[in-house]
Amino acid sequence: MIKKWEAMDSDDLLDTATWISKKGGLDPKKFPIDGVLKQTLDTNADAFRAGIYMLRSMCSHGREEAGVFLLGLFLVCGDDWERRALIAEALQGVKTRASADLLFEELRRVKSSNTTRRYLATVIRALASMPSALVKDGFAALADDKSYSQTMRTKFRAAVEDSSRFDNDWL
Repeated sequence: MIKKWEAMDSDDLLDTATWISKKGGLDPKKFPIDGVLKQTLDTNADAFRAGIYMLRSMCSHGREEAGVFLLGLFLVCGDDWERRALIAEALQGVKTRASADLLFEELRRVKSSNTTRRYLATVIRALASMPSALVKDGFAALADDKSYSQTMRTKFRAAVEDSSRFDNDWL
């Protein structure tokens, strides 16, 4: 057993911390998720952001449970637009029907205003980054929905035709 004041050699460290690769990098596939989940529930913005980024990384490395947590967190985080936008960005890595449906529902739920415009742009970009098979019908339905402005319907049509047109200044 290693005492706190003793130096740990690199082999012992790699045996203990299996999420550290032999090259010294972090392996999101093996990183413990409990602490990350707690970070995403923290009221501190920096801790929250770090937790979301780590969940996104875990998701992109095949950790499906990270994606499930992001979906749930999106449902319960309230109307804090900055937090919701961070989660929506992270959902780009959750390329599932459930994720696409949730984001389309968000476009229907949140009315565009000066306060929500950037947030809605983030949601649209997240959807546009997903495979066409998951989003084409949803964007087509929104493009035909007369409750949206002509400008928004044009953007939805553009998403159906070419998602590469979504850049930071697009919306």
